[in-house]
Amino acid sequence: MLWKYRPFDPDRARLLARNLSLPVKCGEFLAARGFSEEWQVNNFLSGDLKKLPAPETMPGLDNGVRLILEALDSDKTIAIAGDYDADGLTATALLYRVLKAAGARVLTRVPNRLSEGYGLSVTAVTELKEEKADLLITVDCGISDFEAIKKAGELDLPTIVTDHHRLPPELPPAAAIINPHLGGGWEENPLAGVGVAFMLAWGLIRVLKNRGRELNISLVENLALVALGTIADVAPLVGPNRILVTHGLNFLAKLNWPGLKALRKRVIKKEGYVSVRDVGFGFAPRLNAAGRLGETDVALDILITENHAEAERLAEKLENFNRIRLKNQNALLEEALEQLAEQELDIISARTVVLAGEGWAKGLLGLVASRIAETTMRPTILMTVEGGLATGSGRSVPGFNLFQALDPLRDLCKSVGGHAQAAGLKIDPDKIDAFREAFERSARNQDPPEAEPQLEVDLVANLPDLEQILPVLAKLEPFGPGHPAPVAVLKNVRVLEAVPTKSNGDQHMHLRLYDGLTKVGFVGFKLAPRLHEIGTRVDVAVQLETEKFGQHEPSWRLLDFKTPAV
Repeated sequence: MLWKYRPFDPDRARLLARNLSLPVKCGEFLAARGFSEEWQVNNFLSGDLKKLPAPETMPGLDNGVRLILEALDSDKTIAIAGDYDADGLTATALLYRVLKAAGARVLTRVPNRLSEGYGLSVTAVTELKEEKADLLITVDCGISDFEAIKKAGELDLPTIVTDHHRLPPELPPAAAIINPHLGGGWEENPLAGVGVAFMLAWGLIRVLKNRGRELNISLVENLALVALGTIADVAPLVGPNRILVTHGLNFLAKLNWPGLKALRKRVIKKEGYVSVRDVGFGFAPRLNAAGRLGETDVALDILITENHAEAERLAEKLENFNRIRLKNQNALLEEALEQLAEQELDIISARTVVLAGEGWAKGLLGLVASRIAETTMRPTILMTVEGGLATGSGRSVPGFNLFQALDPLRDLCKSVGGHAQAAGLKIDPDKIDAFREAFERSARNQDPPEAEPQLEVDLVANLPDLEQILPVLAKLEPFGPGHPAPVAVLKNVRVLEAVPTKSNGDQHMHLRLYDGLTKVGFVGFKLAPRLHEIGTRVDVAVQLETEKFGQHEPSWRLLDFKTPAV
């Protein structure tokens, strides 16, 4: 692993530390993360909801609110069409709750991942019109669904598109389009799909309040759904996203909504605290598992049910879906790796990986593509061929914009959409080989990603520094994309002990270091096979963790180690 040290201005670091009454090493961390003024740090730490941009700053939102108000005033039926992943599901649930509180008749539609695929389809639009929908709102989808929205117009079904994915060359003919990539200052740190839905709900509630109408709903409590969807979609936890997630995690930890309570019981070990990790590895996989198996309605129902017994039944279903998903995922990964080996990929010269198989599970393509991308350090696309159509899902690697590489290939594809790190596409099976070559050529127009995984290092510290700065840096959570947990390097430290841990000893390592005064132990996950590399002295990289054994207990975890330079 390549250690890449973030540069910082030592004078600025000392000034920040002095003005904020912090240890010098904390000042170095803040300077390395780009903070230059005291007020910037205070704003970042406060997470004040009042610092959120007003909903009216989101392009297209005023027009969307106007259309919803007209539907409410005319007692029309409003349909919400969402995506099948955790982001789309939480966005659908949030708007459903708000519109029901406003007295609307609401229909929901989430596509079956296996039979319909991603996004809004012509079939879905037609069926919603047949169900007497008068206004359609898309959440976490729609921006690339030109034909479906064109069909909605032909059926006299005005559509509000709320989406956060990159804009296609031609925007769909919707009555309103709400997307952070349209401008208004939102494009730098765009919201997840559920964040866009939240802004629309907020804008609607503000207008209703100005009309003298208070809804019997707490919008701020719905930040629990925003946090869940935002983290699941791996959105950057900076700017507005950080504020929304910070407050949302607090509500996610304590709300007694039946569905959230039933999920919490199966994810966290102790009530009262939910972390980013809990969402990413607990809540989100269970919700996503339903869609991967074509059972998305179960995941949506648990987010909107008001019945505790029903929530328990649905949560147990999701638990079982997740077990099946994991088993099937491992089987597909093994098959894909075998195909990769047969291709004899020249990892030195090739920039991309494209694999395809008959009947591969659509819902697992992205997960397995992500695993292969991590293994090969190459952007990876997996396709399944069924019924004369190849459906693909891609995952990228740090430093490579997947959507940018796919955008020029639209002529080869029936459809393509996504963002920098993930994308989906459909293509004729007989064009897969041509696509593979074109994708490789397109990737070469970007700087190549690093062949070796990189670790961003925030500061160089000594053993006594770690205990001093730990509680201070822990206050900077939640950590995640765009704001990773702090990483510190300790150089040329004496090794007291390096042994396998007592549990799972064939995988994990326990390392004890000593600087002459201070003794500190670290656990390194899956590092035990490298025990033979450790000598009497070592350089180590450690990362702050805010959770230990399911409790909110900050500590340092061993990430990597090297033999000290002579």
